[in-house]
Amino acid sequence: MEKIGNVVLDDTHYPGEDLYSDGAVEDHILELVQTYPQEEYPQVIAREQDWAVMYHLAHERENILSWYPFTPGAKVLEVGSGCGAVTGAVAKAAGEVTCIDLSKKRSMVNAVRHKDSGNIKIRLGNFQDVERDLEEDFDYATLIGVFEYGRGYIGGKKPYHDFLTTVMKHVRPGGKLLLAIENKFGLKYWAGCREDHAGTFFEGLEGYPAAEFVRTFTRPELIRIMEECGYTDYKFYYPYPDYKLPRVIYSDAYLPRLGELNQNICNFDRDRLVLMDEGRVYDQIVTDGLFPLYANSFFVEITRPFHDSVSAASREDCPVYTKYSSGRAEEFSIQTRIVQDMSGKNILYKKAEFPKGQAHMAHMAEAGERLRLLWQEKGMLCVNECQLKEDRVEFEYLQGYTVEGYLDSLLEQNKFEEAARELKKAVERIRDSAPLEIFHMTPEFQQVFGSPEFSEEEQAVSVADIDLIFSNLLCTKDGRWHVLDYEWTFFFPVPVKFILYRVLHYYLEGASLRRVLKETFDFYQEFQITSGQQEIFQQMEQHFQRYIAKGSVSPAVLYHTMGKKALPLQEILKETDRRRVQVYLDQGQGFSEEQSYFIETGCEEVLNYTVCIPEQTVGVWIDPALSACILKEVKLSWRGKNTSVKYHTTGFELEKNCYLFDNSDPKIIIEEIPQGRCQVEVSYRISILEEETAVLLMDKMNTRGRVKKKIRGLVKG
Repeated sequence: MEKIGNVVLDDTHYPGEDLYSDGAVEDHILELVQTYPQEEYPQVIAREQDWAVMYHLAHERENILSWYPFTPGAKVLEVGSGCGAVTGAVAKAAGEVTCIDLSKKRSMVNAVRHKDSGNIKIRLGNFQDVERDLEEDFDYATLIGVFEYGRGYIGGKKPYHDFLTTVMKHVRPGGKLLLAIENKFGLKYWAGCREDHAGTFFEGLEGYPAAEFVRTFTRPELIRIMEECGYTDYKFYYPYPDYKLPRVIYSDAYLPRLGELNQNICNFDRDRLVLMDEGRVYDQIVTDGLFPLYANSFFVEITRPFHDSVSAASREDCPVYTKYSSGRAEEFSIQTRIVQDMSGKNILYKKAEFPKGQAHMAHMAEAGERLRLLWQEKGMLCVNECQLKEDRVEFEYLQGYTVEGYLDSLLEQNKFEEAARELKKAVERIRDSAPLEIFHMTPEFQQVFGSPEFSEEEQAVSVADIDLIFSNLLCTKDGRWHVLDYEWTFFFPVPVKFILYRVLHYYLEGASLRRVLKETFDFYQEFQITSGQQEIFQQMEQHFQRYIAKGSVSPAVLYHTMGKKALPLQEILKETDRRRVQVYLDQGQGFSEEQSYFIETGCEEVLNYTVCIPEQTVGVWIDPALSACILKEVKLSWRGKNTSVKYHTTGFELEKNCYLFDNSDPKIIIEEIPQGRCQVEVSYRISILEEETAVLLMDKMNTRGRVKKKIRGLVKG
């Protein structure tokens, strides 16, 4: 037994060594948490650029539990707590947290990072050994990314049934088991992501033919396991994009809308393929009501039944939707939540994640009142009414359709002209919604947006909601346009064209199906936003993002520097096609496609292959690629004789056995075929070029002889 700060580590059942470890990276993570306070973890992650560090230390990991309405003072059991990625979220909400983990090193990380919490106890050892001494009165137990390892924890013929039953016996009647796990049939696996645990493509979809000690499950499979264990009171939630770094938590009572699932390329752990446009496929899935089957992850709340003589008390409100603001400074970090009260009525509110955010909540309420006064004269926009209540701002829950959803539905129907007209009308309404004044720069403006230099006089609004994007505009049955979210409202003049620029930018760049509008219509010109102004507004937007982040970095931003490759299928096929070798045979009637065949060579730089030449062949063309290219160290020899083949090419000889081909029809030509020679061994190094690059190189060599020497040097390199 030892203590680190206020955290107790109980090693009664610890076997004396860590039987599971990720190696040196865990030592490094321990060193990081011993050196830096939690508020500096975002900067540490950005500096380290390492997925393991991000996975264990990112604040966003807590999003899977920080929304959940734990009963105040609750007693919680966390099985498989690891480095404490979610322990902090539980400790803030509960009265007492008991963690179980096999690894002492990981538990040390957990203890150090939460050393100021006085309600955490970590029990070291194998789950089966520790659980024998556990109490059976926990209000909640959690299995976050743990249930899939049930076979390793428990073993036996039905390890997952036994694991669920064993954990649940430590939960009091009426208590909850909270389980987070990947969906075996999650869309990302169909779309080209590797299975998270096995690291191979389609492993889960094919029923885990190779992986032995891990299993994830489909929704029907999880339901079957729960019900076979006697647990029929459960609720499914759907973290998006997955449970590891969730941005949104959906539920069966509030499923995603069209166009919402558009941030799917977020692979930090491994390279992936891109076999489809996941956003568009998700739209089809949402339309057909299939999202619960194809969500990437599940969060399941399972209730242990009461005894017959006891009835469960109804919860006053039930969460159905949570959206996180990721990558913001603590004073701006909020959750947007929708809960259902006992009558089934939806309640919408925004809540500060940290105490520093209370001022932002108050600012939001004041913004609502000021915007109401600003817009009431023209009546084009209405404020979604709100009230400041303790630590949250509660909004009226409105029914209708967003402008974004309406425009996207037109595009889905290929009504491009109509979509363009409606988009223009919407932007005009935003532009004309408030009285304007001449823009003048204030110190407050400079703090948020920098000090842009405008070449001409700009019109401005005095109370500026800069986030009038189409997803924030809701049309109700009475024809009124309501502004759902006015969080980013400033009480100083902001150029109205900047607001319009953001409206256009965030819609046109937000999803692939909108590309046709971007490529067909120049909406910036339509609203007299010049290219120079666009550059200024882009700089203002960057200042604004830095203002709200203040050093914090979101996973979406980190993906640009830390994300692994996402390889589009069409590009892979294109590259494969470009590298295909095609052999043409002249058997006395000339060369033709009918008298040709392909040799598959893959995408290696150094190629070795055999060309088979039938009898009666009088000439051979070898197309080494269907692309401009450079061939180096070219060697052709007759098989069995080890004698060189006489050949020439359609390329430019840079040096001996090295050729530049400046178009997509390169050829190695063999015109002399000695009697009895039927196979040619071919080898070379190949560098594929874009045709424009090859033509440019050829032009330079044709016009300036001195370039040849330079090009030859590059080839040797």
